[in-house]
Amino acid sequence: MLDRKILLTLPLVLLCCGAPLQAVDINEVVRHAAERQKEAERAGKPFSFVQVEVKTSYDSDHKPSLPRRQRYLTVSEGKGVVTRELIDVDGRPATEKEKQKIRQQNEKRRRAQAGKEAGSETEDDDLMTGRMPLADLLLRFEYKLLHEEVVDGRPSYVVEYGPRPGLVSKTIRDRVLNNFAGRAWIDVAEHQVLRIEGHLLQPVKVAGGLALDLHDIKLVYEARPVLPGTWAPCFEEIKVSARAAMFFKVREDMRFEFSNYEALSGHGAAEKLLAAKR
Repeated sequence: MLDRKILLTLPLVLLCCGAPLQAVDINEVVRHAAERQKEAERAGKPFSFVQVEVKTSYDSDHKPSLPRRQRYLTVSEGKGVVTRELIDVDGRPATEKEKQKIRQQNEKRRRAQAGKEAGSETEDDDLMTGRMPLADLLLRFEYKLLHEEVVDGRPSYVVEYGPRPGLVSKTIRDRVLNNFAGRAWIDVAEHQVLRIEGHLLQPVKVAGGLALDLHDIKLVYEARPVLPGTWAPCFEEIKVSARAAMFFKVREDMRFEFSNYEALSGHGAAEKLLAAKR
C-alpha cells in the first residue's frame, strides 16, 4: 500500500506584494514564503482543529468501495508536534481499539520528532496538519509567473511549477517530488498559498516496477487564513493510481477537510482538550 507520508509532502509556494507582474522575482518570492513558514513553526503557537479524512478505494474493475470517513480532533502544539484523537468512524463513535491505534501513531511521531531535534534524519515526516514543507520544495522546482487572478476575493499570482533538471532521487519520496508539476495560486498581500494543483509528469517505478508502479498522482490543496496571523489548510484531495507487485491495481481517492480552528492558551490546554475527548 502507498505511504500517505509520501503523498502528503507533495507541493510548493511563492509570492510578492503588488508590484507589476513583470517585476516579480518568483524565486525570491518562494524563498520569502519558506522563511515565513519557518518563522511560524519556530513561534510554535498551539491551536486545535477538526480533521475529516474520507478514503475511497477502487477494485480492478474501477468500482468504488463505500467511502470510509474518519473524524479527528487534532492539536498542533507547535515545533512539529501534532496529536490526533479519533472521534468517530463512518458516523459512529470510534471504538477504544481504533482510538488506541491512533494514539500509538501519535507516540511514533513524537519519537521521530525527538530524533529530528537531536540531529538524526527523519525521512517522510508525517504532515498531519497538511502543511507543505516549502524549504524542502524550494530547491526542487522551477517557477514561471503566468498571470493574476482573484480567488475568494483575494488577488493572487498564478504560478506554473515543475522539477529542476538534474535532480537526484535517493528515496521514493524524491522520485515522486522530482516528477511533480502543476500550478499554484499565491495570495499577493500575505505571501501565502491559496491553492495548488499538481500531477506526476511520468510514472514512478520501485524496483523496476516489480514492487510498485505508480502511474499517477493528482493533487488539489487549498489554504486560507484561519486565525489572526495564521494560515492553514482547509481542503486537500489526492488521487492515486498504481500497480503493486506487478499484478494488483491500486486506486485510491483521499479527501482531507480541516475546520473549526481554535487558538489554545494556558498551561496544559492541549492535554486538557484531548483528555476531554477520550
